[in-house]
Amino acid sequence: MIGVRLDGEEIWLEPEEWEVWVQDGRIPGHALVLMSGNRWVPAERLEMYKRLTTPQSARARPRRMPLLGAVLFPGKDLSATEALILVNIAVSFLLVLTLGVDYMLNVREWTTDWWHDVNEDRAVWVWLPTIFIHADAGHLLRNMVSLLAGAGAVEFLLGRRWAYLAYFITGISGMFFSYIGHQGPPLSIGASGAVFGLVGCTAAFIARRYHMFTYRQRWKARRIYLPLFVVLFLPSVLNADYFGHLGGLLAGLIMGTLIPPHQRVRDLAADDAMEEAQAPSS
Repeated sequence: MIGVRLDGEEIWLEPEEWEVWVQDGRIPGHALVLMSGNRWVPAERLEMYKRLTTPQSARARPRRMPLLGAVLFPGKDLSATEALILVNIAVSFLLVLTLGVDYMLNVREWTTDWWHDVNEDRAVWVWLPTIFIHADAGHLLRNMVSLLAGAGAVEFLLGRRWAYLAYFITGISGMFFSYIGHQGPPLSIGASGAVFGLVGCTAAFIARRYHMFTYRQRWKARRIYLPLFVVLFLPSVLNADYFGHLGGLLAGLIMGTLIPPHQRVRDLAADDAMEEAQAPSS
């Protein structure tokens, strides 16, 4: 059922009735509309209202929405997710190839010297390479699997540019918190701060834009995604460099609250709302 507030009266219409009323001009754009538990909004802001009030000759052909796989693995170009993973792998490969068996010894010496550079000369630029350096193959593999999920979600929901920015901003934030928390050398290394930031960004975005999703999607978020986030990610905040993990997570939560959704998410939300409104009510 679709609720309509018109001239002080609240009317409930079946989807078929709604279409007829809109096409007959009986529902003006300023009338408030409620669909499937969402908040009351002016009819003129609804994509389905715009489609019904647009002349047939002026209607655009329906858009094909890209699937998650098409966004993350476009084929011709590199997605932000692919690029971030490849850069991390390439840095690790080059360092291992160059340093050989002395890899960890040299990395520790570098990060110890860098800690003193930051502490004494405020050379904060040295935090940048640390978010691409990993301790060993296992450390790299765990972070890359998590990065695929975190960066992939941000890139799909917010766009390629924000996936890059979120990685760097939350990664640097994690390194800053790690530096403040440990108060001694060496600097922390790894992409885990950025990974937690990307996951936090996704969680905050979903919570902030909750009304954009259909009932089914909201149900999945409450019953599946949120419990998985709590069980899989929150406990690991306290593992290893928990200062860095917490710093990245906090930065991600802030970003996810502020960044607007990508246009494809707006389009998907509008299409889903229309399909849900047209579905027979029980």
